[in-house]
Amino acid sequence: MKNYTAIKAACQSNSDFTSQILDDFLLHYAADKDKLGKEVDQRLRTYRHIIQGMDKGWVNMVKSQYIMHRVFKEGGLIHKYLKHAALARIPEEGRKWLEEQAAMPWKFSFSRIVESPEPDFFTMEDLFTGERYLLYSTGVSRVLQQGEVVSWFNLIGYNGDCWQSFGPIAAYRSFSMDDIFFFATELNPRITSEEELMADVSKNPVPYLMLFSRSNYPLTVHEGEVLELIITEIEELDLPVEKLEDDFQVDRAQSIYRLRLRNWESKPHFSVAYYDSEEQFLQVTAMTQKGYSALVAAFQNQGIQVAEFADIYVRPSMLSAAEDILKRQIELMPFELLFEEEQDPQMEEELDKLNQFLALAMPDLNSGKEPDLEALADQVGLDLEANRETLQGIFDEVRKKQKK
Repeated sequence: MKNYTAIKAACQSNSDFTSQILDDFLLHYAADKDKLGKEVDQRLRTYRHIIQGMDKGWVNMVKSQYIMHRVFKEGGLIHKYLKHAALARIPEEGRKWLEEQAAMPWKFSFSRIVESPEPDFFTMEDLFTGERYLLYSTGVSRVLQQGEVVSWFNLIGYNGDCWQSFGPIAAYRSFSMDDIFFFATELNPRITSEEELMADVSKNPVPYLMLFSRSNYPLTVHEGEVLELIITEIEELDLPVEKLEDDFQVDRAQSIYRLRLRNWESKPHFSVAYYDSEEQFLQVTAMTQKGYSALVAAFQNQGIQVAEFADIYVRPSMLSAAEDILKRQIELMPFELLFEEEQDPQMEEELDKLNQFLALAMPDLNSGKEPDLEALADQVGLDLEANRETLQGIFDEVRKKQKK
């Protein structure tokens, strides 16, 4: 059985010891010697539309985290520095610690909590490698006091007994593994595997660090169903549309058919398929897993094989975050545009205000506090009375989930 009291004491000692080496020396040394300060500033400049709304203290922590990752990651600069005369002046204990870190590289980890065996200790599971590791973090404990977290993004290093985080802790209220993979492929379309994703993070973590700015986006739940856009695409398919009319409501625009699954076509499921008869291309979409499974069953009953595990899973919170961070609209269902009625600009503006309001209110709700509705509504320009019933329904769902 692990002696958590002893491990905790070692972790706290390690934190005090490393702050002297890292904060007081190595951080400035690396920033100056290899121009890492200028390098991170240049990379952050791409996302100035994001960081301009963030606390300056967070931005400075991101810079420090970036620099330390460059130093201690696999193949990092620490191997060069250990040969340099400047590090020879460090006391033997400090130099030994640096050699240990060079032998056990630091890494970024997207993870989830499996269990907490002791206060401030967490068994984490890396979302993309499946590796489980013991993390000591008082910061994670503080974040959890404010509400439920779906996934985490931390820079971690090994201290000989367990892992500890360095720099800002990113706690995502709604982002899943599929969401993060979606963001990575939108950022870099060449990514096709989990290994390539983590290699991309190691090469340049800055875009992924920007997800922190949208970490409080809430999980969207309707009638107990988690909402996420689920999509599968099938090419070279000769679809007998006329045989599907018993199960689907069929509409047509030019060569495109819209197939709405009866009894599943409205909220929250929105189970709809689109078929391009000229290109023989089928896109199967839904907003819930139940809705997608119903589509799969309907097609399979007609002898049309649709994968039970879809190509894309992305929650509304991540789709919005990706569009904000990457500064472009992401259109995943282009055929639907042929069937959409013209949108009311005022309605779109009201929905945007509602989303902003929820993002501001969720931290209080997650921590069990009552948000100041009037103040938040004034802040984003939302008509509180017109949206009070909608907001009450969302708040009730959040509180119901917290009680489980």
